[in-house]
Amino acid sequence: MYLYRLEAETSAGLLAIVIAAEGEEQAFAAAEEHMQRHFLPAPEVLELIIVEKKRITPGAGYVIQPGN
Repeated sequence: MYLYRLEAETSAGLLAIVIAAEGEEQAFAAAEEHMQRHFLPAPEVLELIIVEKKRITPGAGYVIQPGN
């Protein structure tokens, strides 16, 4: 399993999303699902990209700087 850091350019602005998934397809699907649950109504997704991918191990994580 991997930890993915994705960035989404949406009609609501730039979003940083962290997802645990087995593969890239599952990471994209989970990210879209989380955005739909977080916003009402769901924002239009203009671009969704994987920025980083790490194998899940104790202590694995990301630092996300607001505004970047």
